[in-house]
Amino acid sequence: MDTFRSGRQLGLANSFGCIPPIFRSPFLEKVAFGTHLPAFAELSRYFVDFNPPSPDCLLRDWFDFFYNILCERYRCEYIYKNAIATNIFLSRHSFQHSYMTSEIRSAKSRADVAILNGTSTVYEIKSQFDSFDRLEGQLEDYKKVFDKIYVVTTEVKAAYLLDHIPMPVGIIALRNNGALRTVRECESNKENIDPSTAFDCMRQSEFCRAVSGILGPIPSVPNSQLYRTARNMFISLSPSVAHDLMVQQLKSRETRKPFTDLIDGAPVSLKHACLSLSKSDKIANKIAERLNSPLL
Repeated sequence: MDTFRSGRQLGLANSFGCIPPIFRSPFLEKVAFGTHLPAFAELSRYFVDFNPPSPDCLLRDWFDFFYNILCERYRCEYIYKNAIATNIFLSRHSFQHSYMTSEIRSAKSRADVAILNGTSTVYEIKSQFDSFDRLEGQLEDYKKVFDKIYVVTTEVKAAYLLDHIPMPVGIIALRNNGALRTVRECESNKENIDPSTAFDCMRQSEFCRAVSGILGPIPSVPNSQLYRTARNMFISLSPSVAHDLMVQQLKSRETRKPFTDLIDGAPVSLKHACLSLSKSDKIANKIAERLNSPLL
């Protein structure tokens, strides 16, 4: 509750930052366990002038209410992530052949959003609240792993970036109506990735499958030497082949059915939040149930 109290102390003008935490996985777990009511009660008091839903409205309507406030008054990173989830991933791809994640680390940078399908695409978000201080380094890191690279930002910042970041990086702008507009298409970077960095994006079971599938069985070595042995084999591959093997392994990380059902049935406001959730099937089913139940 401290997060929400801080909003009251700062006043309404600065309290919009109290809303984004309800769109994160830890809060969805609270929904599953039924401990979300105090946060909604306190938030509704902050934003009573915005005419919140009545307590007998469905929980999904409450999430939509606070999401609309963010869209209109506080376009934080979640608004961008959710736009990518709804306008790109869910509208163009299927769970069967694609995978979306915010967990891929490329060198020293962690991708805001990455989509793995026939290739790899990374989206680096720069909202109105972000600076470009780290952008150059982030883009250089992404070039070591990803085929397609985009910066997703505001309309104003997108115009600025056109003259300040070179190809192969593309630029996407979040429009006032919430749609995404491609300001500049990216170019393929697959031939330039670094196999050693791509190798480190995979889990042990994944890099073992990737290496043995194309180069034959990994020599029998102690577990302490497995990483180094497999890595030395993997970096002998061309950048293009290494990239495609990495993509093949990462997109095989399946989204289990209770979560696909949860994502399909979730309101637009919660698409990315549900895509990011990785818990038990029981939790996914409980969240889906509560979203279609009254707040009280």
